Amino acid sequence: MNNTIESILSIDNVRVKANHGWYESERKLGGMYVISVHIYKILEANHDFDHLDQSINYEMVHQVILDTMEEEHMLIESACKAIWDKLKVKYSNEIWEVNIRKEDVPLKFVESTSFKIKG
Repeated sequence: MNNTIESILSIDNVRVKANHGWYESERKLGGMYVISVHIYKILEANHDFDHLDQSINYEMVHQVILDTMEEEHMLIESACKAIWDKLKVKYSNEIWEVNIRKEDVPLKFVESTSFKIKG
């Protein structure tokens, strides 16, 4: 009998304006980005979900996203990895999945591009 469960905590669609991009004009004008984070954790089946100190603090994750997106990155891959690195330091035993989507990319007929990292 399996006495564990997998929990997945999601913080979805944090929408921020940031100055990332390969081209100087992208970094100067800025663009809209949508960030989602999923945290995977194996728990005992009888885990009590009533205590914040036994969970991931949403506010901390949100603040890491906002702080990192204020930094200038040349590629969304770099911004994504920076968010992942900061979250992994705070909670190293969890599996973190970070996805960044860049809206209105400078390519004809392309609505957005995205990059995801998980580990």
